[in-house]
Order: sequence, then C-alpha cells, then structure tokens
Amino acid sequence: MTHFQRLIAGFALAATFAAGAIAAPPLTLVQDRLFKADGTPFTGSAVISWRSFVASDGSNIPQNSVTVQIIGGVLNARLVPTTNASAGAFYSVRFNADGKTQFTESWAVPPSALPLQVRHVRLEAPPGAAVQPPSSLIQIGDVTGLAEALVERPLKALAYRSSRTAVIDSNGDIAGASGIPTDCIRVDGTSGPCGSQIALPLFVDMEPPTGVVNGVNLVFTLNQAPAPATSLHLFRNGVLQRPSVDYVLNGNAITFLSVSTPQTGDQLAATYRAAQ
Repeated sequence: MTHFQRLIAGFALAATFAAGAIAAPPLTLVQDRLFKADGTPFTGSAVISWRSFVASDGSNIPQNSVTVQIIGGVLNARLVPTTNASAGAFYSVRFNADGKTQFTESWAVPPSALPLQVRHVRLEAPPGAAVQPPSSLIQIGDVTGLAEALVERPLKALAYRSSRTAVIDSNGDIAGASGIPTDCIRVDGTSGPCGSQIALPLFVDMEPPTGVVNGVNLVFTLNQAPAPATSLHLFRNGVLQRPSVDYVLNGNAITFLSVSTPQTGDQLAATYRAAQ
C-alpha cells in the first residue's frame, strides 16, 4: 500500500469513528395529557432523573436529571429507552405543582417509533423494590396536603370539656369555657355575669315631653334624663330646636326660651339616650 493509500484509509477510519462519536442514542417520545381528579388539567413540571446506564446502542448515559414543563396538562418528554438498556435502568419522575411535590413515580421506557402514554411506561414500584400488597386503608401520605393540615389544626387543651362553649386559649388550642351556665362569654374567652362589663344605653324615640302647651308654659319634663345631654334631639312641629338658643336642658327638665315658647296646638317630641 502506497503512502497515499495509507493516508486515504486513515481519513476513512477517522471519519467512521467521528460519525460514531456524534451519533445520538435512539429516543422514545412519552406524550400524554394529564388531569387532576376534579377534571382540570395538571399544570406544573416533571423532574425526570436517572442513574448512570448504558443504552442499547452502547451510548453511555451519565446520572443526571431533566425538568419538563407541563402546561395545560400536556406532557412531552423524549427519553432513551431503558427496557433494553443495562440492568437496573429506569427513570424516577417527580411531579411538582403549587410550589411542592405532588407525587413521584417510576418509569421503564421501551423502544418505540410511536409516542407512548404515561400508562405504558409507569411502574408499580422501582426495580428491586419490594411491592407492597394492596391495602384498602388510605394513608395520611396518600392525601395531598393532609399532613400539613393536621399539623396546623388546633388541639384539645387540658381545659377542654364536653358540653361547654369552646374557646381558643393563649396557645391556640381548644379549651372549654369556665363559669356557670348563666354567664356570658366575652370575645377574649373569659366569662362572667351577663351585662356586668358593659351597660348598654336606653334609646328613647319621639317621646312627647310632659307639660301644658298653651303659649305660656315654658317648662317641660322627660321620663329620663338624657345621657349624654348632647344626645337630646328636641323637635317642635317637626323642626329641630337648638340648645341654648331655643331651650335649656337641666337633668330631665326642658326650659324653652321666650323666643321659642310652644304655642297652643304645637307638637313636641324628644329623641335621646338614657342610662339604664
């Protein structure tokens, strides 16, 4: 073989090795539409991870992971088949939504020229893991968010008692209200005799003051003394009278000033608050 022929053969061999080096392993498309149990599309991401394995064509697949976004429930993931790869090859898939992991499952992907759905690649358990027998009991971890909700729920306090009004104690736990059955419960959880803390005012509406309406009499009385005095609204023929201009109030006594003397036939009415 001449030098030129050896040179040509070397180039051909190098080209063969280069073509093999850049050839990618075959891929299988996992394509599906995912939904929540309420029928709404699952939106989030799938983190697909794997340990190192050798593909069927001899390609070395180092340990790594890839994140696939799931928008409107649509999942598309192209993966190297594992069913015809080195022993123990599989994918671990972690589905994330609402800022946390919702569930994790394992995939064994066969070679396929057509797209496969998730049900075609899902494993009941990772290879080598012990398969648990079916159970009719639902575990806390099987319900998304249940463990967190149980941690946040209030607990029974030492002061909890049946047939008592429930109150929240200083630790945020549920306790039973103390006191006797006729007590009232306040917003801070304490109890005491009803009305012992706050005396509600008495509201009087359109009370006719007692007195002779004859164009001469100036003094009239109310059944109660307005408390406060500024709560009194005194009307003469429907017109609001002005204190210190039309009348003066002293306790429950109203004294009209001469410029506003009630005339025969006038109608007087008073609205006010009073202490009970």
